[in-house]
Amino acid sequence: MFTGIVRHVGKVLSAAASPAGRRLRIDLGPLAGGLALGDSVAVNGACLT
Repeated sequence: MFTGIVRHVGKVLSAAASPAGRRLRIDLGPLAGGLALGDSVAVNGACLT
């Protein structure tokens, strides 16, 4: 559940069409090193796990 706490603002590197919709590549900067499998990242308010 996204608590509304913003720790970092990333940059969209690319967006490509895929059979399921769109695939985004996002540069998370220093935040990327602290993520574990299953962690949630909010992208424009939508939680992506």
